[in-house]
Amino acid sequence: MRLGNRQKGFTLIEVVVSLGLLAVMSVMAYQALTVVLDANERSRDSASEQLRLHRAWKIIGRDLLHIRARPFSDGLGRTERPYETDPSEFGLRFSRGGGPMLETNPSGVSRIYYSLNSHQQLLRTSWAITASPRVIEGTTTILIDEVEEVIAEHLSPEGIYTRDWPPINAKRETLLPRMIKITILLTNGMSTSRIFPGVVSD
Repeated sequence: MRLGNRQKGFTLIEVVVSLGLLAVMSVMAYQALTVVLDANERSRDSASEQLRLHRAWKIIGRDLLHIRARPFSDGLGRTERPYETDPSEFGLRFSRGGGPMLETNPSGVSRIYYSLNSHQQLLRTSWAITASPRVIEGTTTILIDEVEEVIAEHLSPEGIYTRDWPPINAKRETLLPRMIKITILLTNGMSTSRIFPGVVSD
């Protein structure tokens, strides 16, 4: 007597186990994909940040290369030195040559202000040397975002680096520093510095 053929198939337990394994593999694949995408995003952000820093350093270096020993009337009854810092917070103010010689500014000299705003942005503002901040806002460019601090150090004739310019208690007045070191600290903890030698001093 022959027994009927038994139908072959998956039991309920096998189906549940298979679905469980599939779910685990799907989660692992999703996590791996998330890691790759996050790494890719960080890489793009880092490259973009490096590009902005490179552009900012290029502008800063070009400005400092063309410093001129020319004072500036701020239009508020005060004459600023050719190069000076703000003692209360980060700020650089100096006269820069090498600009286009226009009818409104035949000397090609401009006044440059570097400062940090309340949004942690490094700003560069420029005026023609004949202009006045009292009546003209100047041209402002945002160089870098998310800046924690900017430190400017200046080499005095005595061979000492000081953040203040002109140096406090200097033995004699010096119009321009002999060397300038700029350090930029970002909010993400990154720090970058440049030294600009060869600034002509009086």
